[in-house]
Amino acid sequence: MSNGQTGIPATIRDVAKEVGCSIATVSSVLNGRGRISDATKEKVREACKKLGYFPNAAGRNLRNRTTENIGILFYPSCARIFSNIFYSEMMAGLEEELTKANYNLLLAGYDISTNSSDLPKFIREGSVDGVIMLGGCPDEFKQQLADVPLPFLLLDTNLEGMPVDSIITDGFQAELMAVDYLVKQGHRRIVMFRHRHENYNEEERGKGFLAGAKRHGLENEADVIRVATNDEAVEKIKELMKDETPVTAITAVNDDMAVDIMHRLQLDGINVPDDISIIGFDDIKLARDAIPPLTTIAIDKKRIGKEGAETILSRIKDPGQPTRKIMIPTSLVVRESVKSL
Repeated sequence: MSNGQTGIPATIRDVAKEVGCSIATVSSVLNGRGRISDATKEKVREACKKLGYFPNAAGRNLRNRTTENIGILFYPSCARIFSNIFYSEMMAGLEEELTKANYNLLLAGYDISTNSSDLPKFIREGSVDGVIMLGGCPDEFKQQLADVPLPFLLLDTNLEGMPVDSIITDGFQAELMAVDYLVKQGHRRIVMFRHRHENYNEEERGKGFLAGAKRHGLENEADVIRVATNDEAVEKIKELMKDETPVTAITAVNDDMAVDIMHRLQLDGINVPDDISIIGFDDIKLARDAIPPLTTIAIDKKRIGKEGAETILSRIKDPGQPTRKIMIPTSLVVRESVKSL
């Protein structure tokens, strides 16, 4: 947006005039300095929004109407990115490509349950040229972000039926592959464990598991079980192992769950894979270092990040281009956590 009288981008002088204060006051508000009343701060922010003034951008970017920033949102908190190797590898690919393009990353967590009326701050203040939603979050929030007039990308998730760019992995085919492998190893009583909360990737993986079971005529011998905790999954596995037709193999929705379940079972004297076989999903370092090493589904996590960077940059350059839905293939990595019966 530009100054309505001149047709050129708004300046800090225009903001000061709109508010009826000095340029120094506007500068203090935008830079978080000085003792400025909350009312004045709000007037300055509203004037910036009204005039299309980007307070955090350099002069060159103001002329071009860009900030050279891309916002990364992680639901519900960005803390998980730093504790989860899956997301850190994805972020490495994302950062590598965006850095080449001279873009900065602004990282923030966002939980719609505690911010029901406001969009994230860097969107409201016009501090970014595009927004990436990383990982699973409620469809309601995805929809809210998709309606914002900014380039928007869903990374490692999707919004069905909406023209929104997304980079996802083929979880459906991956779980089909996992079931095929277990059946080939002689397993017929198999169960998949996933979390109770709604998540696009877990939904797709669950559908793939059930489709694989149906393909092998195992509809009555295979099931997807939702659990709140890994402890709950372990207790359920113990029950299923005591059935008249005991479960002999499980798949877990990710490696974190699979390795933790395996460890807890072993502490209770249940051997993997002699007593029960386990397959994970993601192929993170934890899977490779587990005892025994975990059979799992491998994902090229860095590629997801790179494809995401290329897609959001392309969308920024040409907002009117067709929507991209990119599916990253997966592969089965056979290690030592599955026994042949």
